[in-house]
Amino acid sequence: MKKLCSFALICALTFSVFIVLDSTLPDKARAEVHTIKQASAVVDDWPWQTYFLLHHNADYLKELAPGRLKQGGTFDMTVYIGGKDVGVVKIYRLNGEGELQRYKTISAGEAGHHYYSRFTTPITTVYTPGTYVAVLKVDTSYYYGGSFQITK
Repeated sequence: MKKLCSFALICALTFSVFIVLDSTLPDKARAEVHTIKQASAVVDDWPWQTYFLLHHNADYLKELAPGRLKQGGTFDMTVYIGGKDVGVVKIYRLNGEGELQRYKTISAGEAGHHYYSRFTTPITTVYTPGTYVAVLKVDTSYYYGGSFQITK
């Protein structure tokens, strides 16, 4: 019985310490923790988070503009990359405010020549109808093909 009482006392003290520590966090630190939990899915490690900034900073590449795609179709682009790097394509959905919401990251596939990379992915129902943009990163350069539509 004495061991049970000791164990209960230790548990109660430990729990109390956690409560005191949480309540002593400065408001700024608590706000930062709350902000991190509420972070948008838009955040990506690429430099631009809006279509406006992408349009004014990345180079246009017509090969990345498929026009109109349908669910059940395929995003299939072969792009000249110059043999520097194989490249990576990210497909973003544009929300109502022009923010980029990443849907898919596509690694390069074999295109038959080391100066070209092929990027392909199925357009499933995960891609809700709307406006999208494909962004290519090769080495330290970024390219986009303008916006395109995905429909049912």
